[in-house]
Amino acid sequence: MKARLNQQDIEYRVEGPAGPGAAEILLAADTDLTAGQSWAAAGYTVAPWLTPAENATLRSGLIELMRTAVRGAGLDIPTDWPVTDYHRLIGDDEARHLAVVQQTGSYPLAALPLPVATLEARVSALCGRLVTAHNPVIDRAQFHLRIVRPRRSDNNPLHRDVWLDRLRNGINIYFPLAGSTADSSLALLPGSHWWAEDQTTRTHAGAVYNGTQYSVPAVVDSVQPLHLLRPNPGPEEVLLFSPYLLHGGAVNLNEDETRLSLEMRFWAANGA
Repeated sequence: MKARLNQQDIEYRVEGPAGPGAAEILLAADTDLTAGQSWAAAGYTVAPWLTPAENATLRSGLIELMRTAVRGAGLDIPTDWPVTDYHRLIGDDEARHLAVVQQTGSYPLAALPLPVATLEARVSALCGRLVTAHNPVIDRAQFHLRIVRPRRSDNNPLHRDVWLDRLRNGINIYFPLAGSTADSSLALLPGSHWWAEDQTTRTHAGAVYNGTQYSVPAVVDSVQPLHLLRPNPGPEEVLLFSPYLLHGGAVNLNEDETRLSLEMRFWAANGA
């Protein structure tokens, strides 16, 4: 499949049984946590995150979680090991990489270096309504660290999170921790949160993307042009975006830096 990213042509391979969606707009019947904000039409915003001290505490603590996961996979690293060197350490050892990802893929909120209420308060301010990190559908609250090595198939294929029902009605954050640049940060398609489902053809279940199996369905074709961009938040910023947006589908093009980011979801608090 072909798309454009930051005005450059890209192409990737998605495999799996696929078909077009229904002539419906999912967000029209769901909770839109972008509603009423100046960035609602685009479906995302890049905004100042927490205080500089809080950002530093959050970043350093999460990077240390990453180091702990690497040690948990049996690799000996120094206390100040740079996480951007992860791809050099792992090399082609996919079993070891999987052992790391199995640890970083889900953490309880108690593992956050800051109280979750601090993050909820900031996201609430950006949305203009109270939100919580607790998923009411699966009765779970968690976060994960995304590790994307340069020029590997570590990034998700182009998708909407809400093709998994448990992720509907929320909003997402992407907070850069290391190696997040204009060549590696999360890619998304502005305004696509209001596209009808029949505008894309997607896999019915998970997808094999560039040879790697993913649980989320993936786009294999589109009626409308797929013009993606990387918002590229700075170290003191956060990317807040609707999970109804098409996003993913762009490799880490850094020459020699692994990307690490905090990815977390929020839903409307009771009565909000």
